[in-house]
Amino acid sequence: MKTNLKALAFILLVSVFFTANAQTQINGLEKLAPEIKTTFQKKYPGTSEESWSRIDKTILISFKTGTEYYDAFFDEKGAWLSTETSILYDQLPQPVRDSLKSGEFSTWEKGSVLKVEYPGAAENYKVYVYSKDWNEMEVRFDKSGKRIQ
Repeated sequence: MKTNLKALAFILLVSVFFTANAQTQINGLEKLAPEIKTTFQKKYPGTSEESWSRIDKTILISFKTGTEYYDAFFDEKGAWLSTETSILYDQLPQPVRDSLKSGEFSTWEKGSVLKVEYPGAAENYKVYVYSKDWNEMEVRFDKSGKRIQ
């Protein structure tokens, strides 16, 4: 129950952050710059429920493929930067779970978990952890369980 409340608090915090920092979330891709739209559609054909917003100089496109939801990040020139999707803690590779259980964050509560793809890089994972006094950290791992700075 405590973990669910922390996860809900985190989701609300992230929602407020993106709402406050994004100019406007726009449904559909019609008003998106052509170079970004082209790159997106080549990388992710056949998507649905697309919407996008600008966060500083980054374009965030949220979309659905099949039953999964994704967030893809692009620069202003249309270059793909990364894509994130939420996964369950149990879907983390075993080496990552082992690192979280035995490493420096073993006593911290685990929150949201994201699988992250970068150009030219293997899958990475982002895990939000919370200390007993509610300090929050975003911790990144490669699939072998090695922490990425």
